Formats: sequence, structure tokens, C-alpha cells
Amino acid sequence: MGFSLLPKEYEFFDMFDKLTAYSISASKYLQEIVGRGCVQDDDVIKIKEIEVAADKVTYEIFDKLNKTFITPLDREDIHSLAHELDSVIDMILKLTNLMKIYSINGIDEKFVEVLKLIDNAIFSISKAVKGLRNNKSYQTVKEHYIEVDRLESLGDKLRNEAIAELFSGKYEATYIMKWKDIFQTAEKLLDHCDDVAKVIETIIVKQA
Repeated sequence: MGFSLLPKEYEFFDMFDKLTAYSISASKYLQEIVGRGCVQDDDVIKIKEIEVAADKVTYEIFDKLNKTFITPLDREDIHSLAHELDSVIDMILKLTNLMKIYSINGIDEKFVEVLKLIDNAIFSISKAVKGLRNNKSYQTVKEHYIEVDRLESLGDKLRNEAIAELFSGKYEATYIMKWKDIFQTAEKLLDHCDDVAKVIETIIVKQA
């Protein structure tokens, strides 16, 4: 009968999975909000609840890291991965807050496209994180973090196109200011997704 010498240490992976699940929930809810064309106070509260729950898991990871002698991954990488995963959810909250502050109404097609890139990037991150449990999955993990990098590049392109459109002379100054800030924040969110992917890449290189 087989057994693991490090059963409790591998709880780190369960907590990482919780963080990615929270990021997926927040991303899906943000898409729902944008699909409705406006942000309500309750929407911000809902995203904030997800963010607070994710913070709790992140603190649990840090606390466990301080109390654990043997870890399944490099200690620094565990800390970095937890921090970056949490940052993704923080940025979703920031983006939602901006939309509420600016009283954004209606649906901008390019923004919808950016949100789809974000959602796909978070999905790829979740798959990559799950694959860290087993080194036999590392080739698949690599495919997922490469996909995140591709999506981030597409996000750069969409942001540039959107901002160029804003300064085409067809829009008022306040409209330009609001949407420029929103698109740049969305791109920072994608950047954080790519930061997660880079941490995962570092882990794979060390573990290979």
C-alpha cells in the first residue's frame, strides 16, 4: 500500500486551486456585469467578497509556509505564486470599482474582447496550476503558460487599438479619460496574469 511522505505539505496545491477558483469566479462575474452594461453597488460588493475570501487563502498559504519545514516547491516560488494569484483578483476588483466610479453604461465591443482574453488567461492559469502537482503534466503546464503569454500580447494590441480609437476625434474629453483608464487597468490585469505564468515557468524550470 503506497503512501505519501509529505501529505500535509501538498496542501499548498489545494490552496492554489482555491485561489484560481476565486479568480475564475471573479472574472466570470465581471463578464456578467459588462454584459448587463452597467455596474451596481451590489456588483462591487460581490467582487469584494470574492477578493476577501482569496486574501484569506493567501494568508493561509503564507502562514503555512512559515510553519512548514519541507515544501513541495521552492519556498520563494510558493510565496510568489500565491502573491501573483491574489494580485489577479485584486485587479479584477480595481477594474470593477473603476467602472462603478466612472458610471460606465453600455457595452464597448473591444472591452468585451479584452475581458474574454482575461477570462481565457485565468482559465489557462488554473489548468497550469493544477498541473504543478505532477511532473508528468509539465509539458501541458508549459503549453498553458505559453498561452497566457500569447493572450497578454493580444491584449496589448487590443489596448493600443482601443486607445487609438478614443483619440480619433469622435469622443469628448471625459469619455476619453474614463475609457483610457479602464483599458489600461484591464491591460495591467492581463499583465498580472502573465506574471503568474512567469512564476509557473520558473517553477517548471527548477523542477525539471
